[in-house]
Amino acid sequence: MDDIKRRDPRKEHILRNRLHPQYDEMAVDHDLLLSGGTNRKNPHKQGYLSAEGIKRIDRSGAAIAAAGVAKKQQEQSLPLRTIVNPSNYIVVFSDSDSAKLTVLDKDMLGLAHSLADDGTAVVMINLHSREDDLASAGADRALTLDAASYSPDSWLAILQTIDSELSPKHWIFADGTLVGGDLARRLAVSLGVRPITRGKQFADGELNCGGDASKSVNRKLSRILLVEEQVADPIAGFITEASSLDVAEVAGVIPKVTDLGGVAVDPADIPLAETRFILSGGNGIRNWALFHQCAQALGATEGASRVAVDNGHMPRTTQVGATGTYVNAKVYVAVGISGAIQHLQGMTTCETVIALNTDANCDMIKRADFSIIADSSEVMQALVDATSGGEGELDDVG
Repeated sequence: MDDIKRRDPRKEHILRNRLHPQYDEMAVDHDLLLSGGTNRKNPHKQGYLSAEGIKRIDRSGAAIAAAGVAKKQQEQSLPLRTIVNPSNYIVVFSDSDSAKLTVLDKDMLGLAHSLADDGTAVVMINLHSREDDLASAGADRALTLDAASYSPDSWLAILQTIDSELSPKHWIFADGTLVGGDLARRLAVSLGVRPITRGKQFADGELNCGGDASKSVNRKLSRILLVEEQVADPIAGFITEASSLDVAEVAGVIPKVTDLGGVAVDPADIPLAETRFILSGGNGIRNWALFHQCAQALGATEGASRVAVDNGHMPRTTQVGATGTYVNAKVYVAVGISGAIQHLQGMTTCETVIALNTDANCDMIKRADFSIIADSSEVMQALVDATSGGEGELDDVG
């Protein structure tokens, strides 16, 4: 029977108090494991050292952009990992529809390299095309499937073909996602393999899995692994080939599922961490009824700052930030949010940020890709009017 990982109240107390003399000894390098079993970024380790030796937090985005340029220059000088004739394979499957690699994608590739030896090639299968450089993320081989329509039977047949041709040592999927989680379980049944689910952290050849710290267990590795964010660190210190993977054609698959096209989904039902369009409200909003109708008109999932939640305007489940939910939206619209450092950490990986605020010098405006300096009620009313095709329909909203 697998050993049950038990909580250590003393260690949890130390990890919550950074002034404790044993804090540095017990703290994880870049994350804090809270009593709820969720890894959080350590806000005290964010920032950079200025020329005067004083630690600063840059909210303008200039340091982030400079770091991106420096990273590209560094990657060009990194050693290239090449595997001509792989002795084994580890396959990472990503069903994310983002043009950029998500945090979980990079974590899964990092886990794959943690499990790979010198002769093992890491294969990344993408359901959608990617703009990001797969070589810097750690993909030795890459393959993009045709995701024009929902076809789990065809995708499963391709995965079975890859398994028969390559006999991968491990398959790594994202747990909790609609397509990846489903395909992983279908593949496990077809191969007669018991998968590992809800993998949270890899250490000492085992995966810590399950819920909070009191219910998690350590399991020995299986061929099929379903994991969550922060299961491992992304790769560092080298780049890979990211060459195309040749797979035999799969024909004659009779689909059991027919794609009838898109179905309207209530944005309020989409988990905040999975949605791709967020309208987030902060302390600067004076008309919350209009905010809700604007989110509904735009088809956006509602988010909120900590202040808006603490003041009772929004439920706790909508809070974005280091003390709330980390989001990975394609479009993040921040209305009346000044941009506290904890909030900015929670939306770091969002692709396009649009800020609406009356303060042109606030940190959210500095972070945003596009900004609107105006009264939030006027702009939200204009958005509702534009989407509804008329004007004055929400004038009575108090």
